[in-house]
Amino acid sequence: MEKNNLLWKNLLIKVSIIAVLALLMLIPLSMVRKSVNERSYNHTETINDITKSWGSSQMFTGPWLSYKYTTGNDKDKETVHAGIYPDSLKYTVNTTSQVLHRSIYDVPVYTAELTIKGTFVLDNRLPGVKVAGVILNMDDLKGIQGNPTFRIGNKELKVKSGDKGLKAELVLDDNAKEGDVLPFLVSLKVNGSESIFFKPVGSLTEVEMTSDYPSPSFGGDFLPVERDVREDGFTAKWLISQITMASPSSNSFGVRLVKPVTQYRQTERATKYGLLIIFLVFIAGFVVEIISKKPINIIQYMVIGASLVLFYSLLLAFSDFLSFGLSYLIAAVMTTVALGAYFIGIVKNKWAHLLTGLVALAYGIIYILLQMETFAFLAGTLLLFIILCIVMFLTRNLKLDEPRLASAKKGTDEASE
Repeated sequence: MEKNNLLWKNLLIKVSIIAVLALLMLIPLSMVRKSVNERSYNHTETINDITKSWGSSQMFTGPWLSYKYTTGNDKDKETVHAGIYPDSLKYTVNTTSQVLHRSIYDVPVYTAELTIKGTFVLDNRLPGVKVAGVILNMDDLKGIQGNPTFRIGNKELKVKSGDKGLKAELVLDDNAKEGDVLPFLVSLKVNGSESIFFKPVGSLTEVEMTSDYPSPSFGGDFLPVERDVREDGFTAKWLISQITMASPSSNSFGVRLVKPVTQYRQTERATKYGLLIIFLVFIAGFVVEIISKKPINIIQYMVIGASLVLFYSLLLAFSDFLSFGLSYLIAAVMTTVALGAYFIGIVKNKWAHLLTGLVALAYGIIYILLQMETFAFLAGTLLLFIILCIVMFLTRNLKLDEPRLASAKKGTDEASE
């Protein structure tokens, strides 16, 4: 009885030590996460630095007419600023993407060719105005290539920079009257990065976009009515009526041309499963230790834990130069082979191959979880349940007091008496 109690006591002590070791592995894991965050921050800073020179995210509004008129008599004159938005507005956009390199970082950017067509309808105040401003609002003028062209009717206007975009002056004809239709055409070529968005300021706003970017993310207040996303790019079409909006200037829509998940974001997600893998391998090692009667000492558990943590450093290092999938494969193979050789040296039987296969399986399952979005939590919970069932199966006949050996020893003692 005392021997049985001693076995239980030793078992609980070792289980407690192994659990503490697994928790201590959170310290190097947190250091790896800090390195991931630093790389991610440097990546963001590199993007901001490059886009300051190339061109940042672009948002287009208009073009629209800006004018002012006076009201009241000679004593109480008041200047009123007003504007006319297009009756019809159509953007035709073609973007070509490329990747700029700086140090170990890649920054996707684009060049967009825009043709903007539409019509203005004069209101009852504009015929009395001599000069109106034609304004195209955009976020980053540094991205403009060459000289944009503004054409109203048969007049080509001189374009210059304004407070929030491009502007030109339109001299109205003396015979202009309410209800007159002024067709316009704007063309420009602009650099940008990350996204290109539009504000639906026309009574009817239409956008037709083509691009060679394979992974668009459509966003904003309106989604395309038509889209075709292919490996070599996409086409999309928006058709928006002003009657669907309370305030056209507060709505926007467009597409983001960025990687949905960077390698640093994927590596950071992978580290969240680090403790799970460590506990899984430690539990498997402890079960094998009991079943095979091949002890694994505390130092060896520490080496195993350190190897599992080093996997994430390998993953981060390789992902700076290779795709995340290939980096994950290389790091997983290196870690599995090293641990497999270590298990063979420790256990020296078939259980070493089982432990090695378990490590490989764990990395494979975690990679599948990383590719999931909606079902990642469900799949992870089911994985833990399956692991519990396997442990229950392997330990179902385990008896720490070894009753058969105890009975045999008792019989031997009786015979000697």
